[in-house]
Parts: sequence; C-alpha cells; structure tokens
Amino acid sequence: MTTKQENIRLLASLGIAGVLVALILGLVSKFSPEIKSTPNSMVTPIGTSRPPTPEWMSLGEKLLVTADKTDNKEAGVNAVKSGDFGTAVIKFQASLQTMRNDPETLIYLNNAKIGNSKALKVGVIAPIGNSLNEAKETLRGVAQAQDEINSSGGINGVPLQLEISNLNSFDQLDKIDNELVKDANLVAVVGFGRNEELYKKNGLVRVSPGSARNQMGQNQAQAYDDSKYVFNISPNREIFNQALAEYIVKKERRTNITICRDTSFRTSQDTSNQDRASQERLNQDIVKEYTEFITKAGGKVTATDCDLGAANFRANDVIPKAISDGAEALLLIPRTSSLNLAVDVAKANRGRLTLFGSQQLYSERILKFGQGDIKGMVVPVPWHRDANRSMDKGNSFADRALRLWGGDVSPRTATAYDALQVIIAGLKENSTRQGLQKVLSNPKFFAMGATGKIQFSASGQRQGGVFLAKIEPCEPGKPCASSTGYNFVLVQ
Repeated sequence: MTTKQENIRLLASLGIAGVLVALILGLVSKFSPEIKSTPNSMVTPIGTSRPPTPEWMSLGEKLLVTADKTDNKEAGVNAVKSGDFGTAVIKFQASLQTMRNDPETLIYLNNAKIGNSKALKVGVIAPIGNSLNEAKETLRGVAQAQDEINSSGGINGVPLQLEISNLNSFDQLDKIDNELVKDANLVAVVGFGRNEELYKKNGLVRVSPGSARNQMGQNQAQAYDDSKYVFNISPNREIFNQALAEYIVKKERRTNITICRDTSFRTSQDTSNQDRASQERLNQDIVKEYTEFITKAGGKVTATDCDLGAANFRANDVIPKAISDGAEALLLIPRTSSLNLAVDVAKANRGRLTLFGSQQLYSERILKFGQGDIKGMVVPVPWHRDANRSMDKGNSFADRALRLWGGDVSPRTATAYDALQVIIAGLKENSTRQGLQKVLSNPKFFAMGATGKIQFSASGQRQGGVFLAKIEPCEPGKPCASSTGYNFVLVQ
C-alpha cells in the first residue's frame, strides 16, 4: 500500500514538472524575438510530406521541360514524388547517360541526392514556357554551379538545393515573385524579376543574370545602399551600348551609321497596356542611347528609317536608302522575335555596309541562318569562352562546361552560373536571408566566376566592362565551337 502511494506521488510530481517545463519553453518562445523572427534556411522535405506547390514550380517532383523527357527522367520524377530518392537518383543518372546536356535532370539529380536532408534552398526563375532555349541556357549555368559546389562538400558542409519556377510569360512574374518571397525556407533567388520592393519587404535577395535599366552615372553618384536586395551580374545596358558605339567610330572608323530597330511589341492578348508601353519606351531608349554614344564618339546616325517591326517592312529597300544617306555601317537592334528580319537585312546588304549588332544577335541561330552574310559583324557580350582561359588553362569555366555539357555554352549560361556563384560566396559567410543581404551589400564583397571578378556598385549593379565578339568563318582543320562553320571570335 505504501509503495502504491509513493508511485502516485511520484507521477504527480513528474506531471507538475512537465507543466513547469512547458511554461518555461512557452515564455522563452514568447520573449525571444531572435528565435521567433529568424527564418528557417533549411528545406522542407521534397516528397509527399511537402506542402503542395504550383504546377509551374518543382524541386524534382514535376517535369517542367517536357521537350527533354525520357522514360528514365519521368520515372525519376515519379520516384521523387513518392519520396523514393534512391530510385530517383538511379533514374536521373540513367537519363543523363542518354541526354547529357539536360540541365533540369542534373538539378533534379542533385536535389534527389539531398532527399529530405538539411540543405540551403535557392529559387531559379527560368522562362521555360516562353523561350525554351533561353531557359535551358540559364538552367545549365545554375546546374553547373550547384553540381560543382555539392560535389566539393556543399556550403560549409551543407548541400545546395535548387527549385525551378517556370516563367510562361512576363505577365506571370508577379505571381512567381509572390510565391517565392513567402517561402521561409528560401534563402535567395536567381533570375529576372519585376517587383524589387516586394523582395526588399520580405527580406529576400534576388541575383539576376542580366543587367538593370538605370541610367549611366547613377551608380557613381550614390552612397552604398545597405538595404539593396536585387543585384545584377551583367553591367548596365548602357555600358554595352557605349562600348559598341565607341568601337564602331573609333576603332572601325565608321562615322555614318544607319540603325535598324524594332518598335513593335508582339505579345499575347492578355498583356497589359502598361507592359506594352514600357517595352516600347525601352526600345526607344536603346536607340536614343546608341545615337548619343555614336555622336559623342564623333559619328552620326543617318536619317534612314529602318523599322524591323513595321507592317510594310522590306529588307531589300533598306540598304539602297542607307547608302544614299551616306551610311558606312549598319547597326541591327532586333527583338528576339525579329531576329529573322535582322538576318534578312544582312542578306540584302551583300557585304556593302559594315555590320554591327546588339547582344540579341550573339546566338547559334544567327550563325546558322546568317552564314557568310553576317561575316564580320561585331556584337557586345557579357562573356566570351576565350576571355579567361589564359588565366586558368584547362580548368576555366568554359573548359568545365565543355566537359559537363558536351559543347560550348552561351553568355547567358555564364552569367547564370555567376549569379549562383555570388549567392554561394555570400552564403559561406552567412546562410540566413538577412545575413546574405548584408554580405552582398558590403562594398568589399566580391566573388570569382565565369566572367571574372564580380563586384557590385552602390546600387547593386555589376562593376566591370564588356567583351566584343566578331563573326568569322572557322579555320579549316581546326576545332570549331559551332557546327555552322562560323564562330564568334573574341575582339577585346
């Protein structure tokens, strides 16, 4: 009887102690703002226990690039969906054996290797449903960076996980931005976005492979902005325009230039009037910038009206008119949707005017369809495969990319790679959202990437120059980076 009473008293004491412990933990949680406000930088499980995500977002449980579907890839996605990561790894590896240059599969493979373990999660915005080639170029960059860091042990021992968001149209950007910022497990985002204030409000860093649209000279006039949350890997657009304009006039000695631009804006019916007007202003600004830089360098722009987007545009009419106006050179500034028209103008030119082009013309497509008609054309680029090879022979980004993907990659792949390299370098110093922002905002911060040393100006823009590349035929008997027989050769 005594033993029974002692047991009852013991259980009662333990119950009271448990209540006291619970009260203490509750008070600690209530009065400890640091613990309460610090977001969790580690991921939630990918599999069935993970909250549902939109159909355009995937860690490996959805197939977004359907053009690269294989039976093994599909089986890997289904395995991830059911939480069977071991099978997923085997299936993704098998898929890469048959399609080695598929970046989505490589990302899913590295995510599957992580499984439900702790990881640092970064979002990637890729325009899969809008421009598949551009999306795959972007994904190759981040996939290579993820593969390299995880193969070397991760970020301070923690692997990197990537979540892909499919941007079907620019009208979807707000929806994607809102979905990303509300994910407390996300420490950063790679990709183009629209609402910078939204990222700032939610304390999430976004690093864009592209460039910003602010005016030249703005960076130098600002003090460092400690509250900056958006950073750009490519220099400002105006820097590219200035570099090419000065090259045309001062290096090539062409002082009378005709500009062919595209003032149209081809969009879906649901595109807002505001977005349409914004894009049209952007195109006008680019032409205005080139005109100002050409004039400042000592040249002039002819009065020839060459609008690639005009309903009555005829490529054959442009060249005679330009020559009559005294043109010595032709500067092509197409949209992605009017690249074919730019090639038509180059064909109609038949070598009479020296050709120059904007960044959009740096593509395999131009080499394929332009061939000898675009020989000698010079374009500005944020990266060239030969730019840094002399510094790190055999192990440059271009060399590693060639071994990984089985071919040369584009500047977009290089800048996407660098966007993630910046995030990786920052996370090595601080792996929280707010900590990463403070690291990247430090004027002394820098990272090394495919495009060289990456540092940011006061407003978060890339400091550094641009490269110029000229289209030349491949030399007989020597390796050619393109199957077209033509190459982009580094000028400077």
